[in-house]
Amino acid sequence: MRVIRKEPVFEGRVVRLFKYFIETPEGEQVREVIEHRGAVAMLAFVRDNVILLEYRYRPALDREIYELPAGILKPGEDIVKCAKRELLEETGYEAEEVEPLISFYPTPGYTNEMIHVVVMRKLKYVGKPQAEMSPEEKYMKIVEVSIDDAVEMIKRGEIVDGKTIIGILAYKMLRG
Repeated sequence: MRVIRKEPVFEGRVVRLFKYFIETPEGEQVREVIEHRGAVAMLAFVRDNVILLEYRYRPALDREIYELPAGILKPGEDIVKCAKRELLEETGYEAEEVEPLISFYPTPGYTNEMIHVVVMRKLKYVGKPQAEMSPEEKYMKIVEVSIDDAVEMIKRGEIVDGKTIIGILAYKMLRG
């Protein structure tokens, strides 16, 4: 099977929606696919065993949830550079050490988005977040949580964001 052509449907600030026409043994099939530049999520340790989480409103869910700080890659941007930029913009922290942890496709059934999770250490608070923030970002709270408490929050259903769950559990499994 292979993609034989794509037709644009919508282009937004973050995503582009296409109709993909796929050649299959049964003939041509059509799938809707969201193209995305990818993102970086930061497991940012402010102290040994203590990470930063954002508590923020997500319009798609119409509720607030806990998430790792994260941001969208600029075209051609390196994941370390993106992680440092986004951490500063969203939290006001700079990181001296950045180390890739895991990369994954959260929903390959309809998007090519890849999320890269990095571990950040030797953080230094340099001041208020630096970004032009969306209305919901202006009201997010930055909280410090031990990695073990974060695992318990996942078990209790308090952390429901996929990249956050994967980042925390991958860290515990691979490094923890």
